[in-house]
Amino acid sequence: MEVFNLGIDDVDAIRITDLSIEYYVKDKVLRKSKSKMRGIKAIDEVNLNIERGEIVALLGPNGAGKTTLLRAIGGDLRPKSGKIETFGRVFTLRGSNPGIIPHLTARENVKLLAGAYGVRPENLQKFEQEVEDFCELGEAYDRNYSSLSSGMAGRVGFGFTTSLEPEILLMDETLGVGDEMFRKKAEGKAIEFMNKGETIVISTHSLGLVKSMCSRGVVLNEGRVVFDGNGPDSVKYYLEEIVNVGS
Repeated sequence: MEVFNLGIDDVDAIRITDLSIEYYVKDKVLRKSKSKMRGIKAIDEVNLNIERGEIVALLGPNGAGKTTLLRAIGGDLRPKSGKIETFGRVFTLRGSNPGIIPHLTARENVKLLAGAYGVRPENLQKFEQEVEDFCELGEAYDRNYSSLSSGMAGRVGFGFTTSLEPEILLMDETLGVGDEMFRKKAEGKAIEFMNKGETIVISTHSLGLVKSMCSRGVVLNEGRVVFDGNGPDSVKYYLEEIVNVGS
């Protein structure tokens, strides 16, 4: 297995070649107190190229391999075999929380996490201001994070991660959380990314979002790519062939 981050490429942001990932679970052996490990293939020989500037949705039922694929691209999982190449800085945002501490304020969290994520001291003030401007929380920005509504919390996490200026942003259901105002702000930020030539890969169950915002949809089922096309066509395939709507 190989995972590479190779800087900026002319065309591709992500190249995935013959990727397979297995999870191991314990199986109890009948009549014995011992247990043995059994491998379950979560990703099965996936090949996928994603170009710079694309917004790509990963669609599929629960357990299809969407989150596993994102985690592998982000470097959090070690595949069994195959190769992943990424071209540029990669950040992952799961839900709306990039590691925020609930008992600290939003402002304190941003300052603390900025250092952990490598924001240089000379850029810190500008970075913190950019996050605060995106959040538009007013006095709530200095309240404990745990006291914020889901929409407010979403703005903090999303604003922080996108202000890190990733060239490849991986999002696991991020645009489906929070209130309507947060979702609109997040979608606007995502479109800004696309216009700058950056790349977004998002796992989502929001079919409306896929049709309206994603340039491409990849449908996964049982760890395999079963469809790859534009947003509306991928939604149609998912509903008709996976969910069996209308059949």
